[in-house]
Amino acid sequence: MEESIEPTRGSLPTERSSGRFASPDGLRDLVERLLDWLRSRRGSDLNAVSTATTMRNVVDADALADRMPPKWEVGHDVVTYGSDCLTDVLVFRHTPTRQELVVMPERNTRPEGEISFYHTDRNRGVRHLLSIGADSLTAALSYVLDRIDRFEQLFAGRGTELPSGYTDSSEL
Repeated sequence: MEESIEPTRGSLPTERSSGRFASPDGLRDLVERLLDWLRSRRGSDLNAVSTATTMRNVVDADALADRMPPKWEVGHDVVTYGSDCLTDVLVFRHTPTRQELVVMPERNTRPEGEISFYHTDRNRGVRHLLSIGADSLTAALSYVLDRIDRFEQLFAGRGTELPSGYTDSSEL
């Protein structure tokens, strides 16, 4: 004859209370393993972490925004750098057309050094690396502001339609 199981309020039946985390011993085991792991990581505290300069540290996006024509925004974004690192970039966005110019440092922790440019067309879901670059962040910002002026001249009187062939990288 089977043994009847009578659960009491606030407890599980005996047959369901077995398992890794069910008893106080299981919890103690879990806490012990967690403490062992934390002890093994002692040398890896925040003192071992180094700081890095990023675009956010050297570019005042608000000051740049004051120099932008209407319907343009500038801001920081974080993107994947290479296959696994993250890096801070500047994104210049024309809101009506959803076109973006992205300014990205060639070396993740040297935002004032060599710069690459990307053009993103959010309507088509495409992004491509432009064939030009800049030797410094100052030169890169001058280039982008000049490109935005040219972009505005192309769009004068056209609404939000891109000029024919504009998304070709040779046009940027």
